[in-house]
Amino acid sequence: VQIRCAHCFVLDFWLGLLDIFFSPEVLVEEVFERVEIESCIMASIPQNLLDKFDKLCNQDRHAQCEYFLRSFIFALEDWKEVGRLSTTFNKYLSDYCVEEGMLDATQAADFLQKNGKTRTALQRKNELRDVDLNFDEKISFVEYLLLHYKGVILREYYKRHNKEPEEDLSNEAVGVTGVGEKLLEELFTLPIGLDPALEKAIEEFTAAKRARENKMKDLADRAAQGGVKAMTAKNELAQMQSEDGTAMNRQELTLDAAKRKASKQSGDVALKQKQKAKEEEERQKKEESRQRLAARAAMFK
Repeated sequence: VQIRCAHCFVLDFWLGLLDIFFSPEVLVEEVFERVEIESCIMASIPQNLLDKFDKLCNQDRHAQCEYFLRSFIFALEDWKEVGRLSTTFNKYLSDYCVEEGMLDATQAADFLQKNGKTRTALQRKNELRDVDLNFDEKISFVEYLLLHYKGVILREYYKRHNKEPEEDLSNEAVGVTGVGEKLLEELFTLPIGLDPALEKAIEEFTAAKRARENKMKDLADRAAQGGVKAMTAKNELAQMQSEDGTAMNRQELTLDAAKRKASKQSGDVALKQKQKAKEEEERQKKEESRQRLAARAAMFK
């Protein structure tokens, strides 16, 4: 009943927009198609994952970046690319005066075209729709990361489940859709044996990045006001922009060292140990069951 009500609400919302802004005869088919797709996704993904994801999407870009790194720091060949994408995403928001920190469908398609792998316009549309897993018609930074690293995430998913991929993951899974539940499940499954020192290094890296960007934004705002103080702010901002990023480089080195110390091998060993313990537990249950059956059979001899 709740799912049906939610679907009706989505449909009523979209039809209401159509009545106000557009001709229903032109767009009603597309609206029904989207409602049908969203209804299927909502029905297939556990509500607790959708709730957790919606909460993450409503946090700032740095918090989203931090969580993504915690989940996939070992799987990424170049984790620093996530930081660079965060900066690029922020610049795009600034250049196009997007204040809410999320991209609409057109902006997201443009950003993906400029920063992701080559896709057709239809592929961009369908894949962006596939990662809009809080169904708000916007793409947050973490949603973009799910798309950008979809191939990596799906490989981790199947590796953890010890299964062969069901989708074509060549070319980093370009064109693959219908995998929202797998992406969310893997996002919210943190690596086993994640070293607290590594978690702290990730937190410090994102905190330093947040502080630097906030300071630069504050200086830019003050520089735009005019006057003597504005000139001072402008000079300080220019100095920060011309710096070689020594402070951030130091944070990256610290995080690199923490990652090496934790090492992916330790995570793999922990995973194998957990799987082995699970297998042993199942073996013992079967043995106990066999012994109970044998004991009952002996009673009738």
